Parts: sequence; structure tokens; C-alpha cells
Amino acid sequence: MKTIAYVCSYEENNKYTEEISKQTADIKNFCKIHNIELDEIYSETSNREDFKPVLLNIMSKFYNKADKLIITNNDIISKNKDFKDWVFDEFKRMKIEIICINKTQEIQQEKTFSNITNNIKNIPSLPEIITKSIELMQDKNTSATKLSKLIANDIGLTARVLKLVNSAFYGFPKQISTIQQAIVILGFTTIKGIILSASIYKMFTPKGNISFNYKNFWKHSLLVATAARLIAENSNINHKEDIFAAAFLHDLGKIIFAQYDWDNYVNVYTSTCMDDIQYMNEEEKNCGLNHCEIANLVAYSWNLPQIFCDIITYHHKPEKSENYLPECYIVYISNLIASNKNLNINNIPLDILEKLNISEQNINGIRNKLNEIAIDINNIDSFFE
Repeated sequence: MKTIAYVCSYEENNKYTEEISKQTADIKNFCKIHNIELDEIYSETSNREDFKPVLLNIMSKFYNKADKLIITNNDIISKNKDFKDWVFDEFKRMKIEIICINKTQEIQQEKTFSNITNNIKNIPSLPEIITKSIELMQDKNTSATKLSKLIANDIGLTARVLKLVNSAFYGFPKQISTIQQAIVILGFTTIKGIILSASIYKMFTPKGNISFNYKNFWKHSLLVATAARLIAENSNINHKEDIFAAAFLHDLGKIIFAQYDWDNYVNVYTSTCMDDIQYMNEEEKNCGLNHCEIANLVAYSWNLPQIFCDIITYHHKPEKSENYLPECYIVYISNLIASNKNLNINNIPLDILEKLNISEQNINGIRNKLNEIAIDINNIDSFFE
């Protein structure tokens, strides 16, 4: 049986991100103290007290599959007494125990939680031109001319997008000279991802005198994205156009920690000899959340496409993705290849290998290709000037 958790915020104006972050940190620390193995945390925001789509989905999905649901307080279920009573009765009927932290244990006041729960509200929203661009791309009547005119209002963004689409990483060197041409050749979905990648890169330029290696971080991000694109090209998946940009942002949480919680994150960043799971455990120990969880909160607050949120959240544990399992495995594999870590192909389900058309020979070919491409990004300091 599984142990799951549910967090919910009724806050508005982006305050919900901070509230959900705090609830998540409280639950994870509670589980550590009581040696509870937590399988998944589900979250939602609500402006209604009698309708909770995520909570209702939990009720239908985990019948006979979970025996514990952890919440921080009873009002998280609902502030509406009738609805709350009904939910509690349903979980009781399903034999799922609701564990409420503030009733089970008095949270230790002296326990230090990460500054990230306080500082997350300082993370900027996506620039207006980006949100308008995404809105246009979702409109069936939008033309390449209309979108290119909007992007042209930001000279810096135009330059960064063209630089990326013409780079070796995307496979169109010196072929695309205008945004409109880029849209026609690559399509709206691909351009959306490139705009997001270029913009978020710009948002997280180096700040302060910290020892976080920005060059290596973005170099790794580009290598993972390139490997993901190479795998996707020969695979049987439905979201090939999104994979480069989603993979490029897979480690977004690490740079969020570096800029908004460095005092705690430095203890993790300077540690050595850790595998990915140990690294995330250290992040949770020092920061209250791991880089996948904090990036998940920010990605949802930015309203990024679901495939981006899944890859950001599950690139170390792809088997947990329900909506984009093959895509998460692509980025999982790409991350290991780009990090020069061993990949045990026997750990990947056979149906996933077949869908991705992956073999030991494919992996070695991608590894060799990345070694060549790595030479092209040694000047990454000026990549998005």
C-alpha cells in the first residue's frame, strides 16, 4: 500500500506558491521524523471549497492502492464543513487513514526550514512578451507573421532565439535568418519551447559573488537537451517538438536554489561522491525540498505546459510520470549520457526501449555525437548575449 500526501492553497496573487512550498516541506520533514516512506505529493490551488478536482482524482485513483493520506491540517481538505465531512467519510470507507500533522505532532518550532519557502515569492514571473507569445501560439488563427511581429518588439529575445535555432545543438546551422522563417521551418510548438528556453536562461543570469558554476550548469543543460532531441528523432513518441526545450530546463531547480537559497544549497553543491538520489536527499536535508520539487512549484506558477512540468519533476524518477512516461525516460537517459554516467539499460522497461528505439549501440553513438558538440559550447559565456 502507498502513502500519499495532499497540499492545497486558497491564496491568490502568487502567494499560493509559497503556501504550497511550505506545506510540502512540512510534510516531507514529518515523514522523515516518523520514518514514513512517502510515495507522492499531490497539489492544487482552489478558489472553491466544495470542488477539488485533484482531491477527487486521488479518491478515485487510490482505492485499494493507498492506506495513508498526509495533510498539514483539516482545512486543506476543505473549509466547507459539509464537503469536508463527506471527503473524510469517503476516505474512511476506502480504509485510507488521513494523517493530519497538526494533530499528530506539534511541529517543532526550532526546526529550521529552508529559506526557499520564504524567498520563492521573489522568483520573477515570466516576462509579459513570453506569456503573450504562448497565448498567440495556442490560438488556432495565429499566423507566423503575427507572432514574429510580437517577438520582434524584443530585440534581445529575437537575437537569442535565432542564435539557438541556428546552433549545432538544434541542427539548423546558418539556415534561419528571421523569426518568421524559424516558425515556418520549425513550427509553433518548437518555437514556443525555444522562446521559453532563451527567456528563462536570461532570467537566471549570474547574481552575486557565489561559486555556483553557471557555465557548467548551462553546458550540461544544452548537452542533455541535445541528447534528448537525438533520441526523440528516432523514437515513436508524440511530443518530439517539445523535448529539446523541456530537457533544457530539467535542472531548473538547481539554479533556483543557487540564486534564492544559496546559504543552504552551498552545503549540497560542494559535496562530493554522491549519486543523483543521494544528492536530492541532501537537498531535502539542507533546503527542505529537492531541486525537482522546487522547480515543479515554479513551473506550475508560470503555467508551463504539462510536459515541461513532468520532465522537470520526474527526470530522476521517470517511472512516476503518468502522462509523459517515454518523454521522462528520454531525459533520464540523456542526463546520464551527458553526465558520463553508466546507464544500465536493463533498468528501463522493454516497452519503453522499443518505443524510444534505444539500444547500447544507439547510446554509444549519441555519446560520441555529444563529445563533438561539447566543443561547440565552450564559449557558452556569450551564447545568449
